[in-house]
Amino acid sequence: MGNRYAPDPRRGGHGVQLDKRRGEQPAPAQVQAGEIDMATTKNIPITRMDCPTCIPVLEREVTRLEGVETARGNYMTKNLRVTYDGDKVQLEKIEAAIERVGYQISYKRYPGVFSRLRALFKRKESKSVPALTDEEFPGKVLHSSRNVAVLFTSPTCPTCKVFKPVFEELAERRVGADFYEMDIVSTERWRDYDVLSIPTVLVFKAGEVSDRFTALPRTEEIESAITA
Repeated sequence: MGNRYAPDPRRGGHGVQLDKRRGEQPAPAQVQAGEIDMATTKNIPITRMDCPTCIPVLEREVTRLEGVETARGNYMTKNLRVTYDGDKVQLEKIEAAIERVGYQISYKRYPGVFSRLRALFKRKESKSVPALTDEEFPGKVLHSSRNVAVLFTSPTCPTCKVFKPVFEELAERRVGADFYEMDIVSTERWRDYDVLSIPTVLVFKAGEVSDRFTALPRTEEIESAITA
């Protein structure tokens, strides 16, 4: 049977207990400035990691935390591999960051999931952010006399579902500009503008892209860009 304890020279040789059932294991030791890095690496199973272009958003949100060294998502295994310093950041904060961008963790239970899904499927198309087709794009975006914000999204993207209501609220209070949504699954225009991750918001002025926002953009930044 393998040893479940990793020696920690900073504690006089005593072991640091690891929970292998939750995917924890010590990262390879690196000597820097005379100290040994005993960071922990954890493989976190993610529910519904169905969108490859969403993974960079998830990785960025987790790596923003102080104490997180790396975060790498794997679309094939549906795992997020995180290396972090347990003295600086707790696992609970990492889990909260994952949930903040719309994902769920496989080993956790979430109450009320089915009621939220029913509400999601009952939602009607937004009047403030209508869906746009490739054929409509030139007339409503490139040849528009108004500033236009286009949200590129996907129905399988958890982060998009978190951001879309915020984008809709911005559209409802912003007079003098047009707001649209384009599904990258059923359209092709996103290829013309190098949209490599979603959600992405492009602001168009006189038919040209003036601003680009990725990950979970701040609505005040989009509002400032579209009114400038």
